[in-house]
Amino acid sequence: MIKIRGQDCWGSGHYDAPRDGGKRKHKGVDLENHTNEAIEAFESGVVSKIGWPYSPEDPEKGHYRYIEIVCNPNIRHRYLYCEALVQVGNDVEKGSIIGWAQDLGTAYPGITQHVHFGLIENGKRINPTGWLKKCGYLK
Repeated sequence: MIKIRGQDCWGSGHYDAPRDGGKRKHKGVDLENHTNEAIEAFESGVVSKIGWPYSPEDPEKGHYRYIEIVCNPNIRHRYLYCEALVQVGNDVEKGSIIGWAQDLGTAYPGITQHVHFGLIENGKRINPTGWLKKCGYLK
């Protein structure tokens, strides 16, 4: 069973939790894990993008990556802080390993290790918590 990152010195991993002193909201959930832990796809789909959540020029955060999987024409999953084992265009099956969790401790000392999961439906970021519960990933 997966657990959403609770409150730590960097905030909370829940959807809509405040960020940057309340200037913006968290648009995903942070799922606790361990550095180098295998990350599995929650659904089957096609890898549509492997990107950077921050500028690749950023000396502290530029090495972090994300994987985006199109599950159907209206649904995309994003896994941030994940070193890809897949490539754009790859078909992935539910439960297959798509990457490894990256270490967040260098850029965010004291943060609970996690992978950020985002759910995009019809181009809009939505709260994935209910979907993760419905699918049996969260209590």
